[in-house]
Amino acid sequence: MVKFKELGFKSITDYQRYFFDTLLPTNKTYEYFVDWQKVKKHLNLYSTEISLLNSLIRKSRSIRKKEFEKLLEKYPEVVRVIPLLVAERVEKKKINIFDIDTQKFLEIDFNPSALKSNVRRILDFVENTGILSLMDEVKDLYDYLLGVEVGLDTNARKNRSGIIFERMIQERVEFLLKAKYDVIRNDPDFSLYPKIRKTQKGKPKRHDVVIYHRGRRGIPLGIIGCNFYNTTGSKPASIAESYIEMYSVARENGIVFVWVTDGPAWLKMKEPLYRAMKEIEWILNFRMVNKIQRIFGV
Repeated sequence: MVKFKELGFKSITDYQRYFFDTLLPTNKTYEYFVDWQKVKKHLNLYSTEISLLNSLIRKSRSIRKKEFEKLLEKYPEVVRVIPLLVAERVEKKKINIFDIDTQKFLEIDFNPSALKSNVRRILDFVENTGILSLMDEVKDLYDYLLGVEVGLDTNARKNRSGIIFERMIQERVEFLLKAKYDVIRNDPDFSLYPKIRKTQKGKPKRHDVVIYHRGRRGIPLGIIGCNFYNTTGSKPASIAESYIEMYSVARENGIVFVWVTDGPAWLKMKEPLYRAMKEIEWILNFRMVNKIQRIFGV
């Protein structure tokens, strides 16, 4: 059970009430909305190709398709940008599409090395998807693609939300414990996950925070797992169960395990947390992280 007295609470009920009353309604920081560094990095990869395609904007609509073909023949590398113009991330540089007129599935290869055998399909693609018409509406494809990349980047917000919360906890724990301990983020040299998932392939999953005695490596003093949930579902409940097992394995190895979790989803699904609180000694939310000094004797 959660050691509520060591955390400064009179009863488990007081602890639970405080935990749920102080959950964060959101973890959206300024960096949540757009990863500008990633957006600009993607565009900079194709700056030359974008400039070449910009030359088509100045061409008459009646000859633009023919000019597009000439551009592809002279600079085949521009073909890599075409999927981005319709906000499509391509796997293996290919797009599969169903042609209604022919009632056939077509594979369009946007690899410059495959251009010669694929030119006609690519030209039909830029015409039928409206890319050629787009060039009547925009003055600069770089500006247009900047907007496209921002839109595509919103798909990464769900993952970014978890990363942001993880970083919030990492920075806070470092500040609170650095005077006495070495605090390592995502330590590549230590993981208890292989002891839990013995069939796991590849590199073992890393712990969000690993805490060592100052200047000593090997078996750590403690590990911290971080999770933030905006929405309910099976994932928070399964994580709660998995961390009960993580706590058990950590204790068997003489390691303190702390679970820091937060988010409005827990207000609608308290039962998985109640079960975890009966098994795990240390469960905190973001506003309780300063109590980690009590846990590690700082």
